[in-house]
Amino acid sequence: MAELDLFTEQRWRQLATEIEKHAHAYYVLDTPTISDREYDRLFAELEALEEKHPELRRPDSPTGRVGGAPLDGLEKFEHPSPMLSLNNSYDADDIRDFDARIKRMLGDDAPERIPYLVEPKLDGIAMELIYEQGLLTVAVTRGDGQTGQLVTRNVRTIRNLPLRLKDVPGVAVPARIAVRGEIVMTKDGFQALNRRREAAGLELYVNARNSTGGLVRNLDPKQAAAAPLRFYCHSAGIAEGAAWATQSDFMQLARDFGFQTARGIRLCEGIDAVLAHLDRIEELRPDYNYDIDGAVMKVDPIALQEELGFVSRAPRWAMAYKYAAEQAETKLLAIDIQVGRTGVLTPVARLEPVFVGGVTVTNATLHNADELERKDIRAGDVVVIQRAGDVIPQVVRSLAERREQELAVFSFPDACPECGAATVQPEDEVAVRCPNNLGCPAQLREGIQHFVSRHAMDIDGLGEKIVEQLLDATLIADAADIFALEGRRDELLGLERMGVKKVDNLLAAIEEARSRGSHRILFGLGIRHVGESSARKLMQHFGSWDALAAAGVEELEACEDVGPIVAAGIRAWFEQEGNLALVGRLRDRGVVFPDAERARVDEGHPFAGKAVVVTGTLDTMGRTEAKRAIEAAGGKSPGSVSAKTDYLVAGAKAGSKLAKANKLGVTVLTEEAFLSLLRGEAPPAQQE
Repeated sequence: MAELDLFTEQRWRQLATEIEKHAHAYYVLDTPTISDREYDRLFAELEALEEKHPELRRPDSPTGRVGGAPLDGLEKFEHPSPMLSLNNSYDADDIRDFDARIKRMLGDDAPERIPYLVEPKLDGIAMELIYEQGLLTVAVTRGDGQTGQLVTRNVRTIRNLPLRLKDVPGVAVPARIAVRGEIVMTKDGFQALNRRREAAGLELYVNARNSTGGLVRNLDPKQAAAAPLRFYCHSAGIAEGAAWATQSDFMQLARDFGFQTARGIRLCEGIDAVLAHLDRIEELRPDYNYDIDGAVMKVDPIALQEELGFVSRAPRWAMAYKYAAEQAETKLLAIDIQVGRTGVLTPVARLEPVFVGGVTVTNATLHNADELERKDIRAGDVVVIQRAGDVIPQVVRSLAERREQELAVFSFPDACPECGAATVQPEDEVAVRCPNNLGCPAQLREGIQHFVSRHAMDIDGLGEKIVEQLLDATLIADAADIFALEGRRDELLGLERMGVKKVDNLLAAIEEARSRGSHRILFGLGIRHVGESSARKLMQHFGSWDALAAAGVEELEACEDVGPIVAAGIRAWFEQEGNLALVGRLRDRGVVFPDAERARVDEGHPFAGKAVVVTGTLDTMGRTEAKRAIEAAGGKSPGSVSAKTDYLVAGAKAGSKLAKANKLGVTVLTEEAFLSLLRGEAPPAQQE
C-alpha cells in the first residue's frame, strides 16, 4: 500500500466533491454539466486513488454507489420513531369530510382555510434514511412500522440521494435526522432493464414496484447499483438539531440538503384548492416517469399537526387520496373456491391473462355469494377487472349483454373442497364457512402462513411456497413444528431450492422468532376479530398470557376496543382443547410468552385509567410529549373533549375545547396542576 501524502488526499476530496456535484446535477436537477465520458474519467481516477490508498474509502465516497461484496443476510433495525401508514380516501366527499373533521378537532385553533401540502403518492418502497452529523449511516425499510430491514449498502448505490447532506447557508447540520420517502424505479429505466434481461436470457420483471422491492433487499448490492432506482423524499422522522414550522418548510430544507422531491407538490389554501390540485395530479399521472397511485394531503403547520396527533396506525393530520384503478376486459374461464385461514369459502375468478395496472392478471377475487349474485357474474362471461388500490385484482362487473348463450349460475358447494366437511352459513353472516378449523388442510396452510407473516412472528424465509413444501414433506404439521426444524436440517437441505445458506438463514430466523413477544403470538394464532392492534392492547391490559387465557367474557370486554363479539370469540378459542395443545407445544419448543412489553403502571397514579385531553400551548413540553407522559402513567389522551373526559389540561390560548369542558363539567387543570399530578403529587389548591 502506497504512502498517503497531502496532495493525494486533497485530490481525493476534490474528485469526490466534483463527482457528487455532477451526479446531483444529472440525477436530481436533470441538467447535466459535463459529458458522460468526462464523468467516467473522473470516476475512474477516484477509483484508482482508492485502490492505491484504501484508507481513503469512506461511507460517503461516490465509489460506494457501485455496490460491494454480497451480504450474508439482512439485519433487523428498529425505527427511532414509528413509520405509520395513512388513512385512505376515494372521492371528493371523503376529502371534504376529512377537512371538516380536522376543523372540529382543532376548534378555535382552526384557520378559516386550513393550509394543506398536497403531493403525488409514489407507488414504491417506503424507506427511512438516518443521517448522523450529515452522513448517511442507516437505510431501513418500513417493515411493520416499528422494525424494518437494514439495506444501507444497497441504498447507498442510488444515484440521486446524498451520501452526505449538502451545506445550507445559515443552517446547522442536524446531529441526527431521519429522512423518509419512497424508492421507485423510473418507467423508462424499467423498460431498459427488462430489455437487458431479455438479451441476457433472463426472466423479465413483472412490474416496477415488485422488482424495486426485490432489488432493494437483494443480498448483492451490485444488483441494486445496476438498477434505475431513485429516492424521493416526503417527510421526516426524528430530527435532533433541526426544526421547521411547516411541512413545506421541511420539503424546501430537504431539497437544500440535496434530496429530490416529487414533481407537482403544492401548498393549497383550503379544501377547494386541494381538490383542484388532486384533479391536476391525476390529469398529469400518465406523464410521470414513475408510478403514482394517488396523492397525499397534509396539514402544513407543524403546530397543528402536533395538536391533531395520531390514531393507532396513522396521523390524524394527513390523508391519502387514491385514484381510480386501471381497468381492463377479459374472459372469465372458471370460478374456483379458495378456503381461507378462518374457514371462509371465497370464490376466485380464473381469467384469460390480461395486462392491467402494470401486471399480468390471471386470477381475481369475487368476494362472496352476495357479490356474485348482485353482479350476476358467471363462468364464460366477459368481465371488467381492476386492481383495487392498484394491488388486489378484483372483478368489477360482468358484461352480460355480450353473452352468446345462457350460462350457469354458480352455486356454493355443500362440502369443503379441501377437507369434505359440510359447509355452514351462520345466520348473521354473508360468508359460507368450513367449520373444521383444526383439521382442514387449507385452514392449516393459511393459518401457518399468517403465523409466520411480517406483522405476526415475522420469520424471514418462510414464504408461501416454502410453507407448502414443509407441509408436503411432512416436516411440519402445525405452527409449533416450525420450532423443531433445527433438528431436521438435513431434511431441509433435501428440499428444492434450499441450499446451505438459505437453510441456515431460515433456522436463524426461527430462533430469533422464539422471543418475538406475546402480542405477536396472539395475533399470529389467527383468532377471529383479533387484529394486530387489539392483540397488543389485550396483552397490555392483562399483562400475561395466562391471565388472558383465563379471562371470562366480561373481563375481556373491559379491555379497550373489545366488544361482546370479539370477547366471545377469544373465550371460545381458549376453550378449544386443540388450541390449548398448540400453545403448549409452542412453549415446549422454546417459544417465549413474556409478560406485556409495557411496564406495569401504578394503579394508584392520578391518571391511571383516566381520559386526559390536552389543549393550548404548554410551556414545559409539547402536546405530543404531554400525551405520551399521560399514556406512560396509565391514562389515555384522546384528541377531543366528551362526557367521558376526566381532565382537560388547558395551556395558553385554549379555545373551544376549554369551553366544551366547562359546559360538560370536566375538571380543568392548569399546566402547574397537570405537572403535579403527573409526578403523583397533590395539585396546587388553586385551579382554573
